[in-house]
Amino acid sequence: MTPATIVEVGLARREVRTVTLQDEELAALFARLMRVASLDPLDTRRLLATCAESGRRVYGARGAIVQYAPLSSPDITTEGTGSALRTLASDAVSWKEGPGCDARSTGAALIDVDVTTRPARVRWPAWTPRALALGFNRVTALPLKSSDGIPFGALVLLGPPAVTTDGKALALARSLAETAAHALALQRRAFESRVLATQLQTALSSRVVIEQAKGMLAVRQGLTLDDAFDRLRRHARAHRRKVADVAHEVTEGRDDIPSR
Repeated sequence: MTPATIVEVGLARREVRTVTLQDEELAALFARLMRVASLDPLDTRRLLATCAESGRRVYGARGAIVQYAPLSSPDITTEGTGSALRTLASDAVSWKEGPGCDARSTGAALIDVDVTTRPARVRWPAWTPRALALGFNRVTALPLKSSDGIPFGALVLLGPPAVTTDGKALALARSLAETAAHALALQRRAFESRVLATQLQTALSSRVVIEQAKGMLAVRQGLTLDDAFDRLRRHARAHRRKVADVAHEVTEGRDDIPSR
C-alpha cells in the first residue's frame, strides 16, 4: 500500500509531523462522497459537509469550508468543519469576499496563501481578521467546476502557521474537489429530474381528469367533446379558476356549469 503523506513543519522548533492516509482510507473518503450524493437529492448540506471533512483529511488541513452555487440557482449554500467555520463561510458570502468567493467566481485555484500578509488583508479586509482570530494563517482554495469548466463552488482548506504540503497531498485535494463537483452535479440532476417527474405526473393527472370531465359534461348536456371542453374552459376563465379544478368538480358531480 502506498500512503498519502502530508508533512507539517513547525518553525519554532523545526518539528516535523507526518499524517498518513492509507489507500483504503482514501478510497473510502471518495466513495462516501458519491454514496452521500445518491442518498437524497434534497440533502445538499450533508453532501457539502462530507466534502468539507473529506477535503480537510486528504489535505491535512485544520479546517475546511465549501461554497456551492448551482448553475440553475442564484442561491449560495455553505458548509464548514465546525460551527466557527460554518459561520465564517456564511459571512464570507454576505461580505462577497474571501478565498472561496475568489475561487468560485474566477475558477482559479489559490494555493497556500499566507493570510498574515498585507496583500491578503487588503484583498479580504473582513475575511482575513476573522480567519486569523480563529487561528488559520494559511489557506488553499480550489474551485468546483462543471464538466464544461464553469465554476459553481469552492473547497477552502485552512491550516495553521507554516504548514507545507507535498505535491501528492495537493493532487489528492484537487482530485477530491473534482469528485465533489461531480457528485454535486449528479445530485442536482437527480433533484431536477425528480421535480420534472412530479410536474409531469401532475400534468398527466390533470389531463386525465379533464378528459373524464369532458366526457361526463358531453353526456349530461348533449355536447360534442370539443364543445364540452370549450364550455369547461370558459366557465373556469369566467370564475378565474383552473380548468383542472373545475374538471374535478364535474367528475364528482359538484359542478354548476350551466347548459348554455
